[in-house]
Amino acid sequence: MGKWLDVVRDCDNFPYAEDEDSTHKRQYGHESLWKFFLPEDPRPHGLMVESVVTQMPWTSDFRVISTADRKEVHLLRPESEQNWQDQCSKIIERQIAVARETKALPNLGIPRHEEFPIVGARFPVGIDRSAFSMFGVIGRGVHMTVYTQTDSGVKFWVPQRNANKSTYPGCLDNTVAGGMATGEEPLECLLREATEEAGMSEDSLRKEVRAAGTVTWINISDERSGGQPGLINPGVLYVYDLEVKPDVVFQPVDNDIEAFHLMDAEEVKQALLSGRFKPASGSVMLDFFIRHGLITPEDEKDYAEIVSRLHRKLPLPSYSYL
Repeated sequence: MGKWLDVVRDCDNFPYAEDEDSTHKRQYGHESLWKFFLPEDPRPHGLMVESVVTQMPWTSDFRVISTADRKEVHLLRPESEQNWQDQCSKIIERQIAVARETKALPNLGIPRHEEFPIVGARFPVGIDRSAFSMFGVIGRGVHMTVYTQTDSGVKFWVPQRNANKSTYPGCLDNTVAGGMATGEEPLECLLREATEEAGMSEDSLRKEVRAAGTVTWINISDERSGGQPGLINPGVLYVYDLEVKPDVVFQPVDNDIEAFHLMDAEEVKQALLSGRFKPASGSVMLDFFIRHGLITPEDEKDYAEIVSRLHRKLPLPSYSYL
């Protein structure tokens, strides 16, 4: 059985500056990563690993800089286009298509036709979900924890992911969870996912759901994620809470969810500590327990470290400014 700090580390496993002795520190120190840049912006927007940069068949739309003190990939500003910002997503899409056609990146999946935004960019630009992690940019999503108060205490509606899913098969999840597409606001994304995954009423959800902050991390992917292991995945999750009446029952709506389980607090704690939750969802659930006083400084010696790790400052811009 693990510790609460292990739950956080399962998601937020990118090394910190003080982690001198960790394996990830030796392998993923900032000097080993490549920074990804957009045109007309001096701020890096992604952290790319060596294997992706060296295997990618870069087109002339990109400049790769490799010196003793710089490892950078720059998307060049299109010169012939009046509205050049509108072309950047298409350029990235063409680059991914070349990589897919040449089979340069074996773990690059089929196109998902769902674009995720490059967070913090000064203009709208995105990357298809299938290749998003290759560029190491910040991913955004929404996660909602649904709970109910019963005579025997608080209980949680916890979905179990289908065993056939390519990512984290069979793991436990938050009641509703999903990634935010380009142009989508957090609440809009939550409403879409809640109706698709859990058959919830949009009108009642708007009235009763409560925004509860964010959870952030930097994750180094492993085999459970279903893609290429070792990629850098910074993340921001917009967290929501929803209390429902004890007579509300959740049933799977699509094939992504195998079953919904109504679990008490102790059952959820044991599932968290035994590693049964999807890592990001485990962090969100742990954040809920802390916010609602189910884990306190009095019974957890690593309380301050856990709270800090659940709200990590990301080394990439999470907002746009001119």
